[in-house]
Amino acid sequence: MSSENHIEKFKGRSALVTGGAAGIGWATACTLADAGADVAICSRPGKTLDGAAEKIANSKFPKISCFQADVSSDREMHGLFAELATKFGQLDFLVNNAGIDSFCDPADFSLAQFRHVMDVNVASVFLAVSEALPLMRKAKSASIVNVGSIHGHLTTSGRADYVTSKTALIGATRALALDLGGVGIRVNLVSPGAIETPMLVRGWEEKAPGIDINVLKERAGALHPCGRIGTPQDIANAILFLLGEEAGFITGADLLVDGGMHTKLAISSIWET
Repeated sequence: MSSENHIEKFKGRSALVTGGAAGIGWATACTLADAGADVAICSRPGKTLDGAAEKIANSKFPKISCFQADVSSDREMHGLFAELATKFGQLDFLVNNAGIDSFCDPADFSLAQFRHVMDVNVASVFLAVSEALPLMRKAKSASIVNVGSIHGHLTTSGRADYVTSKTALIGATRALALDLGGVGIRVNLVSPGAIETPMLVRGWEEKAPGIDINVLKERAGALHPCGRIGTPQDIANAILFLLGEEAGFITGADLLVDGGMHTKLAISSIWET
């Protein structure tokens, strides 16, 4: 983070960022750590988690701790939170960022794939919240931010299972905000648009293998009122705001951080040049 106003803002607070080893999750973890929080990240085993662990081991990010966990496994999530209870004692912030992308052909529907997408993108949120509640009840002004997608509002073809999962998070966030408000926990949603993450790059390269990624970024940026696609830091900044006291009267909200794409009617391209 570049602003000195955020330094030590969250000193003495603790946070968990799921899917925190790369992209939006890693940017959020670093932003929270820069603001003084003690941060745990979790991710499935693999090169991405190993890379994050290496950065942490090199003491570049001493306030971030790395854990291995599959967010769709109740056993692994229970084990993770047992470790966090020992490490932190309480939990102030939970960022449910873990998720997977998916493309779906209705003519070749796979129930197994659909269930996997819903397990990782939706059920994992309820698992994390359930496990986090005992720790979050101990905290003062605890807060949860779920990470959705612009695809929960408007989408493209071939994304039915992914869209269903991200739309579900809108309702889940509202319901959780209502259920947890009585114990002093706010719950909000951030819905990113096109953000330059490894997941987005992989998806674009799959869809347009013959086009340079920088050309795709330029084309996509030109479609945005802001003139560019987003960065993980753009989303991390929004998450930081919703977690903090400045957003103390905001709960059950869905913050679209998409460079203004939700404001644009597609048919306008007929006459725009």
